[in-house]
Amino acid sequence: MHSFVLPVLAELLAEQGISERQLLDHTGLEELDLSTAQFLNAQQADEVCSKAIKLSGDRLLGIKLGLRLDMVSLGILGYALMTSATVGDVLKLLVRYKRALLPSMRIELIPSADSVQLRSAAAHLPEALEQFYKDSLYAGLVTNLNVLTDNHVATASLELNYGEPEDRDFYESVFGSSIEFNSDRCGLTFDAESLAVAISTSDPVAQGVFRRECDRILANDNRGGMVGERVKQALLASRSEFPTSAAVAQQMHMSESTLQRRLAKEGTRFQQLLDQVRYRLALEYLQGTQLPVSEIAVLLGFSNPANFRRSFKRWSAATPAQMRQPNTS
Repeated sequence: MHSFVLPVLAELLAEQGISERQLLDHTGLEELDLSTAQFLNAQQADEVCSKAIKLSGDRLLGIKLGLRLDMVSLGILGYALMTSATVGDVLKLLVRYKRALLPSMRIELIPSADSVQLRSAAAHLPEALEQFYKDSLYAGLVTNLNVLTDNHVATASLELNYGEPEDRDFYESVFGSSIEFNSDRCGLTFDAESLAVAISTSDPVAQGVFRRECDRILANDNRGGMVGERVKQALLASRSEFPTSAAVAQQMHMSESTLQRRLAKEGTRFQQLLDQVRYRLALEYLQGTQLPVSEIAVLLGFSNPANFRRSFKRWSAATPAQMRQPNTS
């Protein structure tokens, strides 16, 4: 589970008079910096979410959490989802990165002749925790798909393997009227027309960058909380209008001097990280698109193509033209 989910959960509990300290106490996460971009493992996520359920006593807590989880709150993973081409592609990516979202859940896509069902299960978990995860997954997905498609996705039909609540109206306000309780499975079913709906923020080039970054971070998620990694995520997420070190420090809830000091401890500087991000994006644009070098220079924040060419040669010992023709001697 992405740590950025926890501030949203803490905010929900605060509205009930429950403090962040109460939430994290005796969970092993007492010293966790909630602004840190990292992933909680299954045990950590289960511990803190179980605590939230117990403290709140709110059966609707999972849905309320899902309603507040926008894509941006999921960091680089959210940007990967936002830049997908279609609703169907969002679902595939969701399953691909399920470990980062709900590490205790089994999430899979079950296709049929004219539809696909996103199905989830975690029979090994306590009933209340499993319901919390399912509710947050489905509510978050439906809410964000409505935003990303300008409400053009037909309401998916929902099956839930637990009893009908007294407040069915609340479920219908989120999912529509097509809800079946006491089913033998849990899942959201999307018809073929809904799966093909385009995502309004689709960006194939950026999506490739974000997916590869997600793959890299998940493969090395023990490094996910390092300040340098968080800075690179912020820079990648901005795409072309790169924020200053002061702006990134503000996003990370620290002063610019603190950011510089913590980067120095990791043996790096803000400019080095910016160059790394620019170089990574430059490679994506040069090898994955036919954009002119002048346009790539603008996308990477350079004042003119000559400055971009000089920087690229410093980064790679090759010119942009040579990088597009790697086999040319």
